[in-house]
Amino acid sequence: MANPPAPSPSPHPARLEAVGFCGADDSVNPRLLKLISQNYPLVEWGVLFRPDREGQPRYASEAWVSRLSQNLHDDEEDDEDDGDAGGGGGERRKRTGRRTGGVRLAAHLCGSHVNDLLSSSANPECASRIDAFLLKLRGWGFGRVQVNATAINGVDTERLLASSGGDWWMTTTTAAAAATSFLRTASAHPDLEFIVQRNDETEPLWSALLPRLARRSAPPDDDNVVFLHDESKGTGKSVPGGVWPTDARFASSNVRNVVGYAGGICPSNVVSAVEGASRACAASGGDRFWIDMESGVRTTTVSKKDDDGTRREVDIFDLSKCYDCIDGLCEAGWMDHPPGLQ
Repeated sequence: MANPPAPSPSPHPARLEAVGFCGADDSVNPRLLKLISQNYPLVEWGVLFRPDREGQPRYASEAWVSRLSQNLHDDEEDDEDDGDAGGGGGERRKRTGRRTGGVRLAAHLCGSHVNDLLSSSANPECASRIDAFLLKLRGWGFGRVQVNATAINGVDTERLLASSGGDWWMTTTTAAAAATSFLRTASAHPDLEFIVQRNDETEPLWSALLPRLARRSAPPDDDNVVFLHDESKGTGKSVPGGVWPTDARFASSNVRNVVGYAGGICPSNVVSAVEGASRACAASGGDRFWIDMESGVRTTTVSKKDDDGTRREVDIFDLSKCYDCIDGLCEAGWMDHPPGLQ
């Protein structure tokens, strides 16, 4: 009997691993997220957690997150072997491909959560708080945690990273302590994948992390730290010059050779952004990548009249824009529509 034909090589330089839509909040019904995810398994929903803004636009209330979690756990399925969405095997697949109830969730930490995480190796109270919160996230069904260590996200970068205003020695020592705290947390929660938001402001942190990650044994048991190139920091600004970074240190920092890209992505440019990210990933030695967007999938609408007859602007998480991105990527061959929608 003749051997079956070899599978066709991928037409893309690097493989798309996930499409992240960040900022899911109380403006949408969480059941709709589940409906979309069950038909498009590459979708990952990002929820921003910043205690001082909980319940405001972009920052879901705990009640909403609990409702989302309950909907997912109603028919929770262990689909870690569903396709090759997460890549790798064993614990790595459980961590990166895990979908509770068919849904991928990423927690984007801001504010005091990041302050606690980056202080956890030196302050037992900070360690206790962040560890308890991460366990709560895991119970809700989150598989990934992005650490947004920037001032615009409410983080005390002056103290934790000395990213400006300090001398070289202060920047080096404080960033080293923050990196130690970051790795302590990642090691304490091996079933979560931790994402470092890489940009100019977080350079003290990622510069301290990279050499430590490179010194680990291969493959390390705690290979759960990856990097996201994001100079936008959630503001919707496009990547400088329209070209994604190709620094090989970030893709090679993990055994899956995966790296993420964010900044100014929206329905009108998502296909070109993914194509450029695929080329950049391959050029940096990466095998697979993900993209993430936040401001590009939000819309400002006018509310119904209040009791006094006035109307107000409302900032919503726009699932129509999310689906426009999905549809465009399906048409371009990066994702697949479910049967009946081709």
